[in-house]
Amino acid sequence: MKIDAHTTQEQLLKLSEQVLRRDLLQSTPLNLRFFLRYLILFILFPGMVFGFKAGMGITLAFCAVLVGILFWGSEAASALAIYSWLSAGLLVLLLVTIGVIRKAWRERELRRRYRPATPGLRHAQRAPKNYALRWRKSDTEGYLSTSLVLQVPQRGIYAVLLTLKQYEGAQLITQGRQGTSLVHAGGGKGQDFNALALYRLEPGLHELVWAIPAAAGAPEAEASLLNA
Repeated sequence: MKIDAHTTQEQLLKLSEQVLRRDLLQSTPLNLRFFLRYLILFILFPGMVFGFKAGMGITLAFCAVLVGILFWGSEAASALAIYSWLSAGLLVLLLVTIGVIRKAWRERELRRRYRPATPGLRHAQRAPKNYALRWRKSDTEGYLSTSLVLQVPQRGIYAVLLTLKQYEGAQLITQGRQGTSLVHAGGGKGQDFNALALYRLEPGLHELVWAIPAAAGAPEAEASLLNA
């Protein structure tokens, strides 16, 4: 979908909902690559739900018990122990899956809410086009951040394109989850890195913040508002 000054709010709202639905589905079992790790980890090592150290301790304790049962020579007891272990893994997997889906659902609802304005911001832009941005040390150690102060005349969805010139990295963080949906972020090797984000904003001043790993350098950055 091409976004320009003629793109309507209805079109942007539809696109935003599609992006949020896509992100929600990525946190469900339909994302096989994501949930395959959970499937293997928690079925074989259900104790990992308590953390790595505790999980390893529980696993070692179970192995010691199982070896003892086998040494004692009770095949029925060893089979019961294995079935119980696998059943515990399935239960943990179910609980973790439900927790992940609930968290993703709450995340979607937060991103659907319109972000309130922040009074007192300076150097606001109403319709930036290829507006040059400057990098600074982020509050998060090991990251650089940059920002754009956008002046919003009315409640709506605003499409902002961030361009990083010849950015060699692959990670970009859009800080501030409320009202934010990231449509696309990426670029080819040796090419510009483009990130398109939709922001649901209330009238007033808003600071839009992005961050990248400091190890990737500080590429030349520009921001543009695509829709009117």
